[in-house]
Amino acid sequence: MLFICIALCFAGGLILMRESKTGYSVWNELSYRTRGEWVRYALECVEDHAILKRMAQPLLSPLQRQIEQPEIISRSLIDTLSKGQQLHSLPPQTFAPDGMPQTVDLMKRTRDGAWVPASRATAGDGHGVRDAEELKAAIARAHAGETITLLPGIYRLSGWLQPKFDGTATNPITVRADRPGTAVIKIESGTIHQDRAFWIYENLVIEGHCGGQDLACEHAFHVVGGGRNVVIRNNLIRNFGAHIKVNGERGLFPDGGLLQFNTLTNDKAYDYVSLTPFDLVGASHWIVADNHVSHFVKHWDKNASYGVFMKGGGEGGRIERNIVVCTTDGDISHYGSRVGISLGGGLTGKSFCPDKKCIYEHKGGVVINNIVMNCNDFGIDNNRAIQSVIAHNTVINTYGIGIRGAPSDAEVYGNVVDGAINARRGGTLNSSHNLQRNALDGLQAPFLLDFAWRNAPDVVPTHPKVSDDFCGIQRAASSLPGAFSHANACKDLATAPHQ
Repeated sequence: MLFICIALCFAGGLILMRESKTGYSVWNELSYRTRGEWVRYALECVEDHAILKRMAQPLLSPLQRQIEQPEIISRSLIDTLSKGQQLHSLPPQTFAPDGMPQTVDLMKRTRDGAWVPASRATAGDGHGVRDAEELKAAIARAHAGETITLLPGIYRLSGWLQPKFDGTATNPITVRADRPGTAVIKIESGTIHQDRAFWIYENLVIEGHCGGQDLACEHAFHVVGGGRNVVIRNNLIRNFGAHIKVNGERGLFPDGGLLQFNTLTNDKAYDYVSLTPFDLVGASHWIVADNHVSHFVKHWDKNASYGVFMKGGGEGGRIERNIVVCTTDGDISHYGSRVGISLGGGLTGKSFCPDKKCIYEHKGGVVINNIVMNCNDFGIDNNRAIQSVIAHNTVINTYGIGIRGAPSDAEVYGNVVDGAINARRGGTLNSSHNLQRNALDGLQAPFLLDFAWRNAPDVVPTHPKVSDDFCGIQRAASSLPGAFSHANACKDLATAPHQ
């Protein structure tokens, strides 16, 4: 134990030198470090020193695994919560008068007995394709109002799928399979390069099959430039560095997109420098809802990977009702760090922001009603993002919620957090009505039992920006903290029928 203390102090000294801070600011910075961060930094500090590594690693690694708890919620339980790709098709996609795509509330429709059958392609509005070449050709010539249906089979893609024409809010262009899981796009190189407006992609399975055994494909979707109001919903997408990449091109930014009911995952760890299943830079007003994002693990890289981030000077993004599970193989302490959800990510070069200044990373972002778990870094992170609202989330087995970097400011309200809530490096935090248990004391979230409460806490005033909960249940004026407004979580809810 003495050697562990010496190793941690050694790491702290290197942190001080790296941060180049003095006096109170240094102590203030280090006082916010969690135990898990101290151990991880110590391991990183000795990585390039063979003798120190041989001495320290056998002691530090078990300590790290003791602090960073094993998985405490089973995957089978998570799979019952109706997030990610559904087994049935969704009701027809709608758009608001301003062109914004509207989310679908499957649970509410089912509870109210108002289930609307999924749309089917009708004669004359589109055609079916049978292989990748037909798919490329169909996407290249599709005009507003057309539907391209992938018939059951495997589509081996090399090169780009490149739309040429825009859809409209009243006549979007749709690319879909009739039933989820029947059409599998295997990307061997290239991507779906989406720079046109009002396209919908749904019910697809998209797999990366690029490079060597430990190298993921880059993107399944690259939404850029003029790709406004794009909808990506009800797809299973796996084995990519950034499953969905969104950024500007030629001075245009693809604002107003919707990512709903998708499963974004990787089968294993990958050698990839930037690993973030949903990676948004510079675009505004995207909605990321009801997705299941998991296992974004780098093979050997100490830099952080993220499940979902929005950065690059955009504004008005919403991240709500998602499940984000940083690791699913039980090795939460795998090399490197993993952050669940972030407004700001790892920051952005000025040339990539709309204003070319990057004064802030995101403005007015809302992170609500999410479950984030099994991360060896912060579950929710706010890095130089301003006017953020982080409310009614359940954050389990992570370092907690962190606000960092001026001019970062966030309201952190009504969350259930198994870890810390803190601000550092000039970040400003307004924290209230949160229920915390410190993950560093070795407790395994005793206040939770399979996401339901043993003894429900007192209700708190529902945040004004939050209308429902993780399950889609309307919140009353006062409701429980965390993602669930009821003590039984989603257990009493029926799921939508299979079609």
